[in-house]
Amino acid sequence: MKNRNNKLNSLSNFYCTCCGHKGIPIIRKPGRFKEPGHLKKLFCLYCQEEKNMVEIKNNGNYTLEDFNKEYKYGNFTPEGERKMPYRQFLAYLRKKKVIDNE
Repeated sequence: MKNRNNKLNSLSNFYCTCCGHKGIPIIRKPGRFKEPGHLKKLFCLYCQEEKNMVEIKNNGNYTLEDFNKEYKYGNFTPEGERKMPYRQFLAYLRKKKVIDNE
């Protein structure tokens, strides 16, 4: 999407860290981009309350597959916070031989 100055806006999808469902997407303006896998408090339509959601961009470094690994193998607390940073969590899963080296 382009704004008035012909700079590209970016669409970010959000996934709930508590239930795993997709939330409402948000358009980010240039200069307002966040780091890959950013957590943001948003209202979850499925949980019916404000929860931490993981931000995923279409062409970002943190993908839906990354979120699914974190969600499936329990890197989120019941409050929706990360137990450990994503890269550290991946190293932990590889060390425990839960996932293959990629």
